[in-house]
Amino acid sequence: MGRLYTRSGDEGFTYTPILGRVEKDHPLVEFYGTLDEANSIIGMARGLLRERTEEYDEELKYMQELLYRVGFSLTRMRVSEEDVKRLEEIVDKRYAQPLQKFILPAGPAGVAALHVARSTVRRAERRLVALKRAGINVDNLLIAVMNRLSDALFAIAVDASKKLSYGLEELNV
Repeated sequence: MGRLYTRSGDEGFTYTPILGRVEKDHPLVEFYGTLDEANSIIGMARGLLRERTEEYDEELKYMQELLYRVGFSLTRMRVSEEDVKRLEEIVDKRYAQPLQKFILPAGPAGVAALHVARSTVRRAERRLVALKRAGINVDNLLIAVMNRLSDALFAIAVDASKKLSYGLEELNV
């Protein structure tokens, strides 16, 4: 990689591999930016959780790498049914006893970061659906991966909250 700055985006445009140069608030750029946010938040959760346990580190690192592959999959598919299956295995492992009530997204800093990552992944999923509706070629497998990824983040957050002696704050509605 060359210089960090190129000055090519100084007027509010950026390059995308699908559409070429577009304005920085284009829905495709919004999608890529939301993936980046989710990836950064998962990285923060990894660091915070690692202070207490390394139990979740491998799964969260996989999720970060998966988010990069999701972004590249708009040009050439880099995710597979195996990714959906792996995420489902994480959910099944971490969410063995389904909750009976809604919970408040809270907990130690690492767990709270997982909840933020989950909601950010959900936003990326919504952006992906919007791209598909706007005519961008989006494979349904990408939507399924994003859907399972948010489920897996929730499952890890619930599991970590219980194991780190925080418990869960149930919501009575």
